[in-house]
Amino acid sequence: MPLVVHASKYGSAELYASWIGEALGAPVAAADEVTPQQLAATDVVVLCGAIYGPTLRGSSLLRKAMELGTATRFVLVTVGLSDPGITTKRDELVASKLPDELRERLEVVHVRGAMDRSRLSLVERSMMSTIRRGLAVKRDRTAEEQAMLDALTPDSIDLTDRAAVATVVEACLG
Repeated sequence: MPLVVHASKYGSAELYASWIGEALGAPVAAADEVTPQQLAATDVVVLCGAIYGPTLRGSSLLRKAMELGTATRFVLVTVGLSDPGITTKRDELVASKLPDELRERLEVVHVRGAMDRSRLSLVERSMMSTIRRGLAVKRDRTAEEQAMLDALTPDSIDLTDRAAVATVVEACLG
């Protein structure tokens, strides 16, 4: 039976984990409730990890479980604001967290999350503001930069999409 794990900070990764767990009829757990050994002893593990700048929550747990070398099928669901159809930043982030030999054994699905600026820490708000200002003054923005500016401009944005779960279910069953 699959196990769905979330490494969420503000709730989007947890929301996707609950949707995926429901679709698969699988239990859902927070990343701090499981060990790498428990993950490696499971047939299929789905890890929903939130992206915050250069951080992919749960990537260390995933890496440690994968390094145990079992036959477990791993599916990583990255949850961020970037449009997965036009960005390569998420792939670069995954590559920076997991070596090539582990990524070869990993299905990766990128989905979009949500952000409520009022729930962010002062450091996170400052970081978002700095990025937003830098992008706003740039004249020749790429499509990826424009999409990021669009996502960072409102005080809150919800890009979660329950339909994206179908891609994750396919990755688990495939």
